[in-house]
Amino acid sequence: MYIIVAGAGNLGSYLIRLLNQENHDVVVIEKNEEIAKKISDELDVVTIIGDATEPEILKKSGISQADIIVCLTSLDETNIVVGIIAKDIGVKTVAIALSKIHYQKEVLDKLGIDLVIHPEAAAAGYIAQLITEPDILDLSFFSRGDAEIVEYIISVKSKYRAKQFEIFKRDLPKDTSIVGFFRDSKFNTSKKVIFKEGDRILIVSKKEQISKIRKLK
Repeated sequence: MYIIVAGAGNLGSYLIRLLNQENHDVVVIEKNEEIAKKISDELDVVTIIGDATEPEILKKSGISQADIIVCLTSLDETNIVVGIIAKDIGVKTVAIALSKIHYQKEVLDKLGIDLVIHPEAAAAGYIAQLITEPDILDLSFFSRGDAEIVEYIISVKSKYRAKQFEIFKRDLPKDTSIVGFFRDSKFNTSKKVIFKEGDRILIVSKKEQISKIRKLK
Protein backbone atom coordinates (compact mmCIF):
# COMPACT_ATOMS: atom_id res chain seq x y z
CA MET A 1 0.00 0.00 0.00
CA TYR A 2 1.03 3.59 -0.63
CA ILE A 3 0.76 5.30 2.77
CA ILE A 4 1.51 8.91 3.67
CA VAL A 5 2.22 9.76 7.31
CA ALA A 6 2.10 13.44 8.22
CA GLY A 7 3.90 14.03 11.51
CA ALA A 8 6.82 11.93 12.71
CA GLY A 9 6.67 12.48 16.46
CA ASN A 10 6.88 9.59 18.93
CA LEU A 11 3.70 7.85 17.74
CA GLY A 12 4.26 8.74 14.09
CA SER A 13 7.86 7.52 13.99
CA TYR A 14 6.91 4.17 15.54
CA LEU A 15 4.05 3.75 13.08
CA ILE A 16 6.39 4.59 10.19
CA ARG A 17 8.80 1.89 11.34
CA LEU A 18 6.04 -0.72 11.57
CA LEU A 19 4.67 0.12 8.13
CA ASN A 20 8.17 0.09 6.66
CA GLN A 21 8.82 -3.36 8.17
CA GLU A 22 5.63 -4.59 6.51
CA ASN A 23 7.00 -3.41 3.13
CA HIS A 24 4.43 -0.71 2.49
CA ASP A 25 5.46 2.26 0.34
CA VAL A 26 5.70 4.98 2.98
CA VAL A 27 6.09 8.72 2.45
CA VAL A 28 6.68 10.91 5.49
CA ILE A 29 5.86 14.62 5.76
CA GLU A 30 7.55 16.35 8.70
CA LYS A 31 8.18 20.05 9.43
CA ASN A 32 11.10 19.48 11.77
CA GLU A 33 14.21 19.07 9.63
CA GLU A 34 16.16 17.20 12.31
CA ILE A 35 13.39 14.65 12.86
CA ALA A 36 12.88 14.23 9.12
CA LYS A 37 16.60 13.62 8.55
CA LYS A 38 16.72 11.03 11.34
CA ILE A 39 13.81 9.11 9.77
CA SER A 40 15.38 9.35 6.32
CA ASP A 41 18.77 8.12 7.54
CA GLU A 42 17.37 5.16 9.47
CA LEU A 43 14.55 3.91 7.23
CA ASP A 44 13.88 3.16 3.59
CA VAL A 45 11.10 5.73 3.24
CA VAL A 46 10.66 8.94 1.28
CA THR A 47 10.85 11.94 3.61
CA ILE A 48 9.57 15.40 2.72
CA ILE A 49 10.34 18.40 4.91
CA GLY A 50 7.47 20.85 5.07
CA ASP A 51 3.95 21.73 6.17
CA ALA A 52 1.41 19.07 5.16
CA THR A 53 -1.29 21.74 4.69
CA GLU A 54 0.63 23.27 1.77
CA PRO A 55 -0.61 22.04 -1.63
CA GLU A 56 2.91 21.82 -3.09
CA ILE A 57 4.09 19.61 -0.23
CA LEU A 58 1.11 17.30 -0.65
CA LYS A 59 1.65 17.20 -4.40
CA LYS A 60 5.30 16.28 -3.83
CA SER A 61 4.21 13.45 -1.54
CA GLY A 62 2.21 11.89 -4.37
CA ILE A 63 -1.06 12.22 -2.53
CA SER A 64 -3.16 11.60 -5.63
CA GLN A 65 -1.77 8.05 -5.73
CA ALA A 66 -1.99 7.38 -1.98
CA ASP A 67 -4.20 4.61 -0.58
CA ILE A 68 -4.04 5.97 2.97
CA ILE A 69 -2.99 9.13 4.76
CA VAL A 70 -2.45 9.26 8.52
CA CYS A 71 -2.25 12.75 10.06
CA LEU A 72 -0.39 12.65 13.36
CA THR A 73 0.88 16.19 13.81
CA SER A 74 0.64 17.84 17.23
CA LEU A 75 -2.10 20.22 16.08
CA ASP A 76 -5.70 19.00 15.76
CA GLU A 77 -6.49 21.80 13.35
CA THR A 78 -3.65 20.79 11.01
CA ASN A 79 -4.76 17.17 11.05
CA ILE A 80 -8.34 18.12 10.19
CA VAL A 81 -7.28 20.41 7.33
CA VAL A 82 -4.93 17.80 5.83
CA GLY A 83 -7.64 15.15 6.20
CA ILE A 84 -10.20 17.27 4.36
CA ILE A 85 -7.77 18.07 1.54
CA ALA A 86 -6.77 14.41 1.21
CA LYS A 87 -10.38 13.24 1.06
CA ASP A 88 -11.21 15.89 -1.52
CA ILE A 89 -8.30 14.67 -3.67
CA GLY A 90 -9.64 11.14 -3.42
CA VAL A 91 -7.52 9.32 -0.85
CA LYS A 92 -9.55 6.25 0.10
CA THR A 93 -8.71 6.06 3.81
CA VAL A 94 -8.08 9.16 5.91
CA ALA A 95 -7.05 8.82 9.56
CA ILE A 96 -6.44 11.83 11.79
CA ALA A 97 -5.30 12.32 15.37
CA LEU A 98 -7.45 14.50 17.63
CA SER A 99 -6.30 15.18 21.17
CA LYS A 100 -8.38 18.22 22.14
CA ILE A 101 -11.23 18.59 19.69
CA HIS A 102 -14.40 16.61 20.43
CA TYR A 103 -16.22 15.24 17.44
CA GLN A 104 -19.68 14.02 16.46
CA LYS A 105 -20.89 11.55 13.86
CA GLU A 106 -22.45 14.28 11.73
CA VAL A 107 -19.22 16.26 11.63
CA LEU A 108 -17.16 13.24 10.61
CA ASP A 109 -19.65 12.39 7.87
CA LYS A 110 -19.36 15.87 6.43
CA LEU A 111 -15.57 15.90 6.61
CA GLY A 112 -15.19 12.41 5.17
CA ILE A 113 -12.86 11.28 7.96
CA ASP A 114 -12.63 7.49 8.20
CA LEU A 115 -10.74 7.04 11.46
CA VAL A 116 -10.12 9.29 14.48
CA ILE A 117 -7.11 8.46 16.62
CA HIS A 118 -6.74 9.56 20.22
CA PRO A 119 -2.97 9.88 20.74
CA GLU A 120 -3.12 9.44 24.50
CA ALA A 121 -4.68 6.00 24.09
CA ALA A 122 -3.11 4.98 20.81
CA ALA A 123 -0.66 2.20 20.09
CA ALA A 124 1.13 2.29 16.75
CA GLY A 125 0.52 -1.44 16.30
CA TYR A 126 -3.26 -1.18 16.38
CA ILE A 127 -3.23 1.90 14.14
CA ALA A 128 -1.18 -0.03 11.59
CA GLN A 129 -3.70 -2.88 11.70
CA LEU A 130 -6.76 -0.68 11.47
CA ILE A 131 -5.54 1.23 8.42
CA THR A 132 -4.06 -1.71 6.51
CA GLU A 133 -6.55 -4.43 7.51
CA PRO A 134 -9.93 -2.68 7.63
CA ASP A 135 -11.78 -5.99 7.85
CA ILE A 136 -10.74 -6.11 11.52
CA LEU A 137 -13.41 -3.51 12.20
CA ASP A 138 -15.35 -1.10 10.02
CA LEU A 139 -13.34 2.14 10.18
CA SER A 140 -16.36 4.42 10.16
CA PHE A 141 -17.90 2.38 12.98
CA PHE A 142 -14.77 2.94 15.08
CA SER A 143 -14.34 6.62 14.28
CA ARG A 144 -17.91 7.51 15.19
CA GLY A 145 -17.32 6.71 18.82
CA ASP A 146 -19.27 3.43 18.87
CA ALA A 147 -16.16 1.50 19.81
CA GLU A 148 -13.56 1.67 22.51
CA ILE A 149 -10.22 0.11 23.24
CA VAL A 150 -9.93 -1.81 26.47
CA GLU A 151 -6.83 -3.40 27.98
CA TYR A 152 -6.95 -6.81 29.64
CA ILE A 153 -3.93 -7.68 31.79
CA ILE A 154 -3.02 -11.31 32.40
CA SER A 155 -2.60 -11.52 36.16
CA VAL A 156 -1.18 -14.33 38.27
CA LYS A 157 -4.77 -15.39 39.06
CA SER A 158 -6.11 -15.07 35.52
CA LYS A 159 -7.59 -18.26 34.09
CA TYR A 160 -5.98 -17.30 30.75
CA ARG A 161 -2.44 -17.42 32.12
CA ALA A 162 -0.57 -20.17 30.26
CA LYS A 163 -3.51 -20.47 27.84
CA GLN A 164 -3.51 -20.13 24.06
CA PHE A 165 -4.70 -17.07 22.13
CA GLU A 166 -7.76 -18.91 20.76
CA ILE A 167 -8.98 -19.87 24.24
CA PHE A 168 -9.03 -16.22 25.28
CA LYS A 169 -10.59 -15.13 22.00
CA ARG A 170 -13.51 -17.55 22.20
CA ASP A 171 -14.61 -16.05 25.54
CA LEU A 172 -14.84 -12.53 24.14
CA PRO A 173 -18.28 -11.11 23.31
CA LYS A 174 -19.55 -10.49 19.78
CA ASP A 175 -18.31 -7.43 17.82
CA THR A 176 -14.94 -7.64 19.50
CA SER A 177 -11.45 -7.92 18.06
CA ILE A 178 -8.04 -8.54 19.62
CA VAL A 179 -5.63 -6.03 18.13
CA GLY A 180 -2.51 -7.43 19.74
CA PHE A 181 -0.69 -7.50 23.04
CA PHE A 182 2.24 -5.95 24.84
CA ARG A 183 4.88 -8.22 26.33
CA ASP A 184 7.98 -6.70 27.92
CA SER A 185 6.99 -3.32 26.38
CA LYS A 186 6.99 -4.79 22.86
CA PHE A 187 3.81 -4.91 20.77
CA ASN A 188 2.99 -8.27 19.21
CA THR A 189 0.19 -9.40 16.92
CA SER A 190 0.98 -13.11 16.82
CA LYS A 191 -1.97 -15.48 17.25
CA LYS A 192 0.35 -18.39 17.97
CA VAL A 193 1.03 -17.39 21.53
CA ILE A 194 0.55 -18.72 25.03
CA PHE A 195 -0.23 -15.84 27.35
CA LYS A 196 1.83 -15.29 30.46
CA GLU A 197 1.55 -13.10 33.53
CA GLY A 198 1.99 -9.41 32.70
CA ASP A 199 0.80 -9.60 29.09
CA ARG A 200 -1.42 -6.61 28.25
CA ILE A 201 -3.99 -7.46 25.60
CA LEU A 202 -5.52 -4.63 23.55
CA ILE A 203 -9.13 -5.27 22.58
CA VAL A 204 -11.42 -3.17 20.36
CA SER A 205 -15.11 -3.62 21.05
CA LYS A 206 -18.50 -1.96 20.87
CA LYS A 207 -19.06 0.15 23.95
CA GLU A 208 -21.90 -1.98 25.24
CA GLN A 209 -19.60 -5.00 25.39
CA ILE A 210 -16.83 -3.35 27.42
CA SER A 211 -18.32 -4.28 30.80
CA LYS A 212 -18.42 -7.96 29.78
CA ILE A 213 -14.74 -7.87 28.86
CA ARG A 214 -13.81 -6.29 32.16
CA LYS A 215 -15.61 -9.07 34.01
CA LEU A 216 -13.36 -11.73 32.50
CA LYS A 217 -11.25 -13.34 35.24
